[in-house]
Amino acid sequence: MKRKVGTAMVLGAGIAGIRAALDLAEVGYGVTLVEREPHIGGILSQLDYQFPSDHCGMCRMLPLVQRDAASQHCLRRGLFHENIEILLSSEVTAIEGEPGKFRVTLRQQPSWVDPGRCVGCGRCVPVCPVEVRDEFNAGLATRKAIFLPVPHTLPNAYAIDAGACTRCGACAAVCPTGAIRMPEAERKKFRILVVDDELAVRDSLKEWLEEEGFTVAMAASGAEALAALKDGAFHLMLLDIKMPGMDGVEVLERARGLAPELAVVMMTAYATVETAVEAIKLGAMDYLVKPFEVDGLLPKVIQVYQRLEAAEARQIEAGALVLCGGTAFYDPSTGKNTFGYRAQANVLTQVEFERLLSGTGPTAGRLLRPSDGRPARRIAWLQCVGSRDAQLEADFCSNICCMASIKEAVLAKERTGGDLEAAIFFMDMRTYGKAFQRFRDAAEQRHGVRFERARAHSVVPAADGKLRIRWTEPAGACREEAFDLAVLAVGQRPAHGSSELADRLELPLNPWGFIEAEPFSLSRTCRPGVFVGGAFSGMKEIGEAVIQASAAAASASRLLHAAGGGLAEADAAAALPESLQREPVRILVVLCRCGRAAPPAADPEFLDRALRRDPAVCAVTVVDNLCTTGGREQLAACIGKSAPNRLLIGACLPQVHRRSFRDLGRDCGLPAALVEVVDVAPWEQESDGEAAPAGGALAQLRAGVAALKWVDPAPVPAIRVEPRALVVGGGIAGMTAALAIADHGYDVDLVEAAERLGGNLTWIRRTLEGHDVPALLGDTVRRIETHPRIRLHVGAHVVHAQGSVGAFNTVVEGPGREVHPLAHGVTVLATGGTEAPAPAHFQVADAAVLTQAEVERRLGDGRLDAAALETVVMIQCAGSRQEPRNYCSRVCCATALKHARLIQERNPQARLIVLHRDMMACGFSEAAYTRARKAGVVFIPYPAGRPPRVEQGEAGALVTVEEPTLGCVLQIDATLVILATGVVPTLPAELAEAYGVRIDRDGFFEEADSKWRPVDSLKEGVFACGLALSPRTIAESIATGEAAAQRALRILTRERLAAGRVVARVRHSLCSLCEQCIGACPYGARALDAEGEQVVVNPAMCQGCGACAAVCPNDASVLEGCPAQQMLAMIDAAI
Repeated sequence: MKRKVGTAMVLGAGIAGIRAALDLAEVGYGVTLVEREPHIGGILSQLDYQFPSDHCGMCRMLPLVQRDAASQHCLRRGLFHENIEILLSSEVTAIEGEPGKFRVTLRQQPSWVDPGRCVGCGRCVPVCPVEVRDEFNAGLATRKAIFLPVPHTLPNAYAIDAGACTRCGACAAVCPTGAIRMPEAERKKFRILVVDDELAVRDSLKEWLEEEGFTVAMAASGAEALAALKDGAFHLMLLDIKMPGMDGVEVLERARGLAPELAVVMMTAYATVETAVEAIKLGAMDYLVKPFEVDGLLPKVIQVYQRLEAAEARQIEAGALVLCGGTAFYDPSTGKNTFGYRAQANVLTQVEFERLLSGTGPTAGRLLRPSDGRPARRIAWLQCVGSRDAQLEADFCSNICCMASIKEAVLAKERTGGDLEAAIFFMDMRTYGKAFQRFRDAAEQRHGVRFERARAHSVVPAADGKLRIRWTEPAGACREEAFDLAVLAVGQRPAHGSSELADRLELPLNPWGFIEAEPFSLSRTCRPGVFVGGAFSGMKEIGEAVIQASAAAASASRLLHAAGGGLAEADAAAALPESLQREPVRILVVLCRCGRAAPPAADPEFLDRALRRDPAVCAVTVVDNLCTTGGREQLAACIGKSAPNRLLIGACLPQVHRRSFRDLGRDCGLPAALVEVVDVAPWEQESDGEAAPAGGALAQLRAGVAALKWVDPAPVPAIRVEPRALVVGGGIAGMTAALAIADHGYDVDLVEAAERLGGNLTWIRRTLEGHDVPALLGDTVRRIETHPRIRLHVGAHVVHAQGSVGAFNTVVEGPGREVHPLAHGVTVLATGGTEAPAPAHFQVADAAVLTQAEVERRLGDGRLDAAALETVVMIQCAGSRQEPRNYCSRVCCATALKHARLIQERNPQARLIVLHRDMMACGFSEAAYTRARKAGVVFIPYPAGRPPRVEQGEAGALVTVEEPTLGCVLQIDATLVILATGVVPTLPAELAEAYGVRIDRDGFFEEADSKWRPVDSLKEGVFACGLALSPRTIAESIATGEAAAQRALRILTRERLAAGRVVARVRHSLCSLCEQCIGACPYGARALDAEGEQVVVNPAMCQGCGACAAVCPNDASVLEGCPAQQMLAMIDAAI
């Protein structure tokens, strides 16, 4: 492939970080993916299920084109891509430079286990004498001091918890590969100065710390401490605050001048804690309260040691930074803790409950009470714990909690065969996504989940290990009920370290501590070259986090391109000799010995006898430490000597080393497809000096030989890509997508059916946050109209379309019926949406009833006089969130809050009443909801099956509604009734059909996957954004436009497009044209060529899934790159 000039750094390897890294890597940029934890995946590594599918699906983010450039196994197990370098256990310590040339200093924490040598055998775990709380299982189980951070990842290298390890060395003694090293020598180099006027304190600290292997010096006063600092270098100072003569704060101030890099931890009594806090402001790292035990001191010292001294520093240059640091969660044990979290074993958070559900969890997926192991039969979910709470400075909605609780309740019901009672206690059930409301309805109607509108206020112990949950009904009555488990839907918080990172980058934080994005953007920050993705700037569900990550990648890619990142020739592999396809197979077999004495099973003569029986094997050899530089040099020499045309390597951890071995083979003239690595673990090569059984290493090698014999060395099929894009729809999402693609140097045709650009932005004046919409529209239209690579087709529409990824052909008819044939490689559908019409039963004779769009227009042009309004009633969900439009339109509640504020500003005497089912004030718009209530706006919930009635009234309209708090029916004389009728898409079914994409039951574009590929169609090369995709705000629509553009650029940046080596092929002599394979293909890669009377396969769209071969009645559909002969030969060899 061709590789672009430019590199990017993505901070955070959760879902958003992985998506951003892959998007940038797939267009050819080099990416450094940095993660502070010892594994990728973020919080999703602990969660096995995501709604609505109730399974994972992360692997759907993997590349669909150029598949061989990346791993194609489960993404939860690990990520490998030729353009991505992953740095785990790493943190940013400094950032300098400017856009296009940032210099980032990283500090990588040691694990004391060499991941290149650890083979994950697990022999170290049984001998470790230490057990501590298991973070991966959310504290519901224990682990050893040496442990797997995530059990299912690849490579599955163990790590040592330095804070818990006693350095007994038992693990190192049993390690078969010598991967474990104990940190004795390194600790001796770490010098600590203990400063305290009490000799007993100094002596105790010195004894404790020296037992842990550190070098310790003592000082009895501030003057002695400063003298010691002048005489020698120290890494850490433990400094008492209250000392005679010179107190600790003064010592700290002077020490900063002598040793600016010195880490200082203050020691204080309770009476001087406030002074210790002031010392932290002066530069101290932390403080310890006297008297303290060794268990409280040592973890703090070891933490400082690992961060400052043991960690390895590294500086990397990057043209752009993408911040995807994820999120943290509220700890309900803090504060008043009325729910008894951690005081009562059966009170769990949602993450803890997810671990109970997991097959790799502490109970292997069985729903048992942690207190006594008995089955849970009644479970309650309590919403908004740590969210929507001004007392906790959390006046925001965490977005994910409601749907997570519904998912968990459904899973619990299914796991127990329905033999479980599940209840969800909520204030507003915020089902704000496209498919969320139907999922909630199914939970209640099909699965029997109980939804209780209430605010639970406390959880207390009850008899028989149960919990009594107390709550208040909307009418004010107090109730309580017994449950086996209480699951707390805890709110999100800014990620750990986000404040420090923001300070380094001089980025502002919003009032709740999240990174502040620019107006109308979810990914751009105020600092050029720095972008934000996922939940780092606010709470996101998976699909939105993925969209925002792709949007951030698009902005980063645009910057890199503008800085000179044009396409440059890559270090391409040498062309494949045509003779290679005709010459006999010659396989070189190389076995890594990891430096150990060769047992009989690894002896070259033994392997020669065992493997050379196959004439395809030309040589067999054993090389020490293939993973090292010396080992690779030996391998290169073996290749040069034997001149093979295929290479088989037997080594541990093939997932780790496959890329480097294939790179080496390519450098020696062997294409990557002709280099195979099989898993031959060192402990399988020996068994007390006896040869390994045939089912072990030898069987793996024989199977590898069989696989290589049948590899087809022919080039991967590819199609030519037309380097042009078509965007259908000139609203804000379509214009954003067009600009993002055009700014990368590709021509774009932008088709808009209306006479002017802008879509719904032509009548919206301001957002809920107060941002100027006309200014945004004017600037965007100006950029579109002046861009040299964008060709506008206004007042035009698509009349015909055909083709597939890389080669679409579209006919556009202009306003004068002139016809324009267009050839393009990708298609972006941004056809938008409009306000749904008002239901007939809400309409009255005069103009007393208006929709939100009508109110927006009339408030903007002055036709609606707010000063004349006495009573305004806003009715939410008027015709939506019920069949046939059973979805939330996402923008209506925010619009109601905006209109309420505008009317109050112009007429403070107006009475404002909002009738709602659930106020969808998601994310930070919750604060506007709080302000509206404080300003006197009355919010009244109404039951889903009994909506308000609107009739002709004396003053305008008479609204009748059931009031749940008073338990009566209210009649309101309204001067004006405002209906929130919601959004309906305007994506024509014939247009979707022409491009081979599906629309859902509500008329929206049907994504390939709502979580993992939220802007892609199943048919590669077609994308959607804006309201055509789903209801969303202006900023969210812009993000989808950027995301769709970035996904399209993966295709446009290639002259020729190939999916992967394994693709389908049709044997036409056997094909009966039954077309079963066409219907079975989930990617739309197969079609009937009517003229040629044959089924054809688009190799770029085919993903090699084999569905066509499975349904073919006469073996006409086959998979190239995975022939039946190869599979049978591998099976024969293995047995």
